[in-house]
Amino acid sequence: MKKLFFILILISLNSYAQDTITTARIKDYIGKEVWVKGSIASVKLATTENNVNYINVDKAFPNNVFTVVITDKYLQRLKLKLEKSEGNKIFVKGTITVHGKDKNETPQIFNPTQIQIK
Repeated sequence: MKKLFFILILISLNSYAQDTITTARIKDYIGKEVWVKGSIASVKLATTENNVNYINVDKAFPNNVFTVVITDKYLQRLKLKLEKSEGNKIFVKGTITVHGKDKNETPQIFNPTQIQIK
């Protein structure tokens, strides 16, 4: 029984590792659901006119290579505080997309399925 449990742990860790990518490989995963890891380089918080928050990973805007886009309502539901998150590590899961059909646009995840900031 212990061997079976150990094997299941190894399989789950291996599959997690295969689905976790860095921002350097992000363009290869457009249209796929993956975990992305990196550091929060900059954050643009929602305003009264625009209820969307932007988390730029590894490089700040305008040189950003990957952005997490998350609405204020969704952010509140997740109980995340972005105000002092710059420099923290981020793990985020979702489908990698680009705005429109231009592959040269910055890849993003809109309202991720999971997000961890440490």
